[in-house]
Amino acid sequence: MKSFSFQNNLVGVQDDLLRFAFKLTADPEEANDLLQETSLKAWDNKEKYTPKTNFKGWIFTIMYNVFVNN
Repeated sequence: MKSFSFQNNLVGVQDDLLRFAFKLTADPEEANDLLQETSLKAWDNKEKYTPKTNFKGWIFTIMYNVFVNN
C-alpha cells in the first residue's frame, strides 16, 4: 500500500489546478500566480489536511478561496 505523500499529491494535481485557475482568471499570467499562491498556502497548511480524504477537493477549495479573497 502506498503511503500518503503530500508533495506527490501536490505535484499530481498541478495541471488540473492550472486549468481551474485559468477558468477563474481568464489570464495565463494571473492563473500561474494563483497556482503559485495556492500551492504555497496548501504547503503551509499541510498539517490541516487529513490523509485518505479528498486531496483534490481540499486544494481546489483553497484555490477558490485564494481567488475570491484577492
